Amino acid sequence: MALDRRTALTTAAVTAVAGLLGIEAATVRTDTPFSDLGLSSIQLARLTAHLEDAMGVEVSLTALFDHPDIEQLVEHLAMR
Repeated sequence: MALDRRTALTTAAVTAVAGLLGIEAATVRTDTPFSDLGLSSIQLARLTAHLEDAMGVEVSLTALFDHPDIEQLVEHLAMR
């Protein structure tokens, strides 16, 4: 069950990042920091809203800085 949750969280995060950047989801690396992916601070703020809608959990902007890539963020969210 935990693996399914992580997969769902990862898919939601990849989809949200790809949408914000206007790129294909398949090109989003989950181990690349959000800043290296090209997300601006405004896009990071939007990302929290996208993730909250898609995942049904609260995601603070601070969480994106504390867990600066998709893999770390998903691990954090999966533990909640």
